[in-house]
Amino acid sequence: MRQMDDQQIVQLEERLERLIEGAFTHVFGKRLRAQDIALQLARAMEDNVHSMRGADPRPIAPNYYLIHLHPQNYKILLERQPNLASILSQHIIELSAAAGNRLDSIPFIEITPDPALNEGGVSVEANHTGGSDTAVLQRDKLPTAAHAPKNPQMLIEGRETITLDGTVINFGRSRSNHIVMDDPHVSRQHAQIRLRFGHYMLFDTNSASGTYVNDIRVKEHRLQSGDVVCIGKTRMVYLEDEALDAPSTGLMNPVIVPSESE
Repeated sequence: MRQMDDQQIVQLEERLERLIEGAFTHVFGKRLRAQDIALQLARAMEDNVHSMRGADPRPIAPNYYLIHLHPQNYKILLERQPNLASILSQHIIELSAAAGNRLDSIPFIEITPDPALNEGGVSVEANHTGGSDTAVLQRDKLPTAAHAPKNPQMLIEGRETITLDGTVINFGRSRSNHIVMDDPHVSRQHAQIRLRFGHYMLFDTNSASGTYVNDIRVKEHRLQSGDVVCIGKTRMVYLEDEALDAPSTGLMNPVIVPSESE
């Protein structure tokens, strides 16, 4: 594995400074530096790559990063740059390429307040979830927001209901997905749902046939109750029910969705 050099860390630090319009210098002073986050992200990636053999021998970089910040710093950063998690995801892609690694899916960055940290403290956890890795991140079972969707479900073809209870849920033909689609028009890794700030977001993961919500092709969409999602030839309806706290069926084991012809 080719490790990232200091210059690559500095470049990420400079981008972070620009992203939040000087917040590190003018607000945090010496308590929290952009370099602290940049360095922790880079080291978390390097420490958690998986070795691979075969046609593509490049190591696989983690696709899930959980950044812990002091609550006050967390509040300031998210106020200054609410899209920070999405922007950091793009930087992880660049850092991975620079290090000679590859990614199985778009990196998911989660930022969380941690009262156990001091004002200048920052820590990053990295792991693999979905993609070609069969190990599912254990943290998926933990809540990521104070107000998560109540009883979120996918109604498949009007005949099967699957309860959503993970922070990252992968859809596709591959058996490594949380929800396996037995549909030849679906890509192996087709789409992903992520719990972000109390809402489920749907992402198309560069599928061949596309992902559609209410007959509109999307790359990213915040799911709302009643949305009709089409993946390949399979139609699903996303539902939430605040009045009902149904027991979870769990997504740690893959759910296989039969084709419409069965």
